[in-house]
Amino acid sequence: MDPKVGLTGHDFEERTEKFGNNFREEPIAKSWLSLFWGALDDDMLKLLIVCAIMSITFDMILSEPHERSHAWIEGTAIALAVFIVASVGSFVDWRKEIQFIKSRKETNMKNVCRVLRNGVLEVLHHNDLHVGDVIMVEYGMNIPVDGLCF
Repeated sequence: MDPKVGLTGHDFEERTEKFGNNFREEPIAKSWLSLFWGALDDDMLKLLIVCAIMSITFDMILSEPHERSHAWIEGTAIALAVFIVASVGSFVDWRKEIQFIKSRKETNMKNVCRVLRNGVLEVLHHNDLHVGDVIMVEYGMNIPVDGLCF
């Protein structure tokens, strides 16, 4: 590899096989359902769910026959409040996650650098870099590689 010419491209497969590649997977947003289940993992919400179940159970068992038609309301209201809190919280987190992923993708599209290959300067995305590439470093560049500076 000549630093004035750069890589020629004939050995990219060997380089990738020996050193790996520089490819980074695009981040994927978590689903709303996974965030919802994560929100239900909160200790206080678990306690409220247990309280709702106990309230419904004991109110139905211990209530007088004429009170059973509405004995379930209090426990159900607690369960509904838990569901609403977990749903709204996970929806807000899901929207933030989507916005973050969108922002990361936009930033990732700007991750290009000028690389010398076959004596010609090319503009390549960071994912397309190989071990031995000669990169023209400019002020403010972000290069996700290890290397030598000449």
